[in-house]
This record gives sequence, C-alpha cells and structure tokens, in this order.
Amino acid sequence: MEESFCYVVFRLFGIGLSAMILFNIKRNHSNKRKARNYFRLLVLCLVLLVVNLIGYFFVDASGKALMAVGVVFKGLYLALLAVISVYMVMYAYNFLDIEIRNRNRTLKKILEDIICLIPSAAFIIIAYLDKTQTVTIAIILLYMVALYNDNQNELISLDPLTRLNNRNELTGYLWYKLSTPMRGRICVLMMDMNRFKGINDTYGHVEGDQALIAVASCLKKACGGVSGRPFIARYGGDEFIVVMETESDLDAEHLCDYIHMTLAVENHRLKKPYNLSISIGWVRNEQNNRSIKKLLRRADIELYEKKRQFKERERTA
Repeated sequence: MEESFCYVVFRLFGIGLSAMILFNIKRNHSNKRKARNYFRLLVLCLVLLVVNLIGYFFVDASGKALMAVGVVFKGLYLALLAVISVYMVMYAYNFLDIEIRNRNRTLKKILEDIICLIPSAAFIIIAYLDKTQTVTIAIILLYMVALYNDNQNELISLDPLTRLNNRNELTGYLWYKLSTPMRGRICVLMMDMNRFKGINDTYGHVEGDQALIAVASCLKKACGGVSGRPFIARYGGDEFIVVMETESDLDAEHLCDYIHMTLAVENHRLKKPYNLSISIGWVRNEQNNRSIKKLLRRADIELYEKKRQFKERERTA
C-alpha cells in the first residue's frame, strides 16, 4: 500500500512540476525558437506522465477488457518514450552549446556532438533497464528542470531583440577574461551603426529594429568562421561589441574587413532603401590591465575616430 502511494504521489508531483514549467515557458518564452521546441518536449513528457499514472491502475486488473486497456496504455507509454528520446537527442544536438578546446576542427565537432548525445543515450539505456520506470521518469524531470533553467538564463543573459549577449553578460565575460594570464590576447571591437538615427526618423522604429536584427545576424555570420568563437554582445542602442582572443593584430583587422564584407552582401540581398554599415574601433588589451572600464574607454576612443573619418568621407563625397 505504501509503495503504491509513493508511486502515485511521485507521478502527481511530476505532472504538477511539468504543468508549472509549461505555463511559465508559454508565458515568458513563447516567441523563441528554442523554447518552442522545449514546449513540445514538455507537452510530450506531461502526456507521458499521465499515461504512466493511468496505466498503473490497470497493471493488476482482472478481466480481459481491463487487461486490454492496460496493454494499450503500456504500448502508448513506450511509443511516447521513444518519441521523447528522439526529441531529447534533437534538442541536445541543436541547442546545447558545448565547446571543446581542440585544434582539429573535425575531431572537435565529433567530440562535441558525442558529448551532447551522451545524456540522451544514457536515458534510453536506463529506460530499457528500469522495470518500474521510476528512475526513468526522475531523469526526465531532472532533464526538464535543467532545460528550463537554460531557458531562464536566456532571459537574463540575452538581448531580447537581437538574441545577442547583453551588456551584463559582456561585463561578466570581460571580467573573467581580464582575470586570466592570457588577458594580453584579448581584442575588443566596438561598433556603431552609421546613419541609424536616419533609418529610425525616415522609416520608423520598427524598421530600425529590423536593421539592428540584420546587423546582429551579419555579426554572427562573420564571427562564425573565426576560431575561438568570438563573443558578440549588444552594448546598447545601435552599439555592438565583439571580444576575440588572438596574438596577431592581423586577425582583428581581417575580422573587421569580413564584417564589412558580410554587411555589403546583406545589403545586396535585402535591397532596402538604405544601406547597413558600421564603424569599428578596435584595441588590444594591455597585459597589465585588468580594468574593463579602461579597456572599453580605449575602444570607444578608437570608435569615435572611425566615426569621425566616416562622416568626413560623407562630407567630401
């Protein structure tokens, strides 16, 4: 009797927890692609828990009709378990960000993919071995809470418009990087959109938001091919910052050129009545500097000079 009580209470707890997370994800994250995929996974897990709980009451049923119902619920549970396993693998592969330090890109990619798939593979093995499915459901609930925590962190660390890191996340990242002996490798690229006020004044703030999103997308594309995964953040308004690690100043110069080239390609693709362009000022951190404020001030001075040069070119053109 006590075992049956614990069995039912645990599953009711799981149903309540899943419903609560489902409500919060729907309310706070409904416009995000990652959350939409997680939402589907949550719904499947909630149905799985309900099916498992109902099926439990038909395990020791007598009578062919009741036994047939028990078999149906057991089959439905196994089918849902299989679908959830596939969804877990897909979610981990698409959204879990794992980085391994390895110069061999092919080996690095293979290892990162394998690590993403380990939890899902372990879940499938445990689900097969677990006769009562209690451990399996406990793992599912832990997995749901972990993914929910990941989605909640996005609200704190990401800019809601551009989906780039926000200013708080940038400060934390720089604080960590400047506290290491490798701080002399840090380069900060500070960027400001050209003629952004004109876009807002002429075409409206909605179009201005679309311009910011397009620039953010170009920054992701340009930085995607750079080793070490440069850190990209929206600093505020139409200002962006990229933090990269390199020993060569040429790498920073090449990234600036690649960003400009990516924006030019985007302008050709979008065919907007205005052109997207940015000014970039970049600096390398001094080895003895641990101050974020000092580093950003130097980058801001460089950016101001680039903006001045851009306006000068416009006047003389």
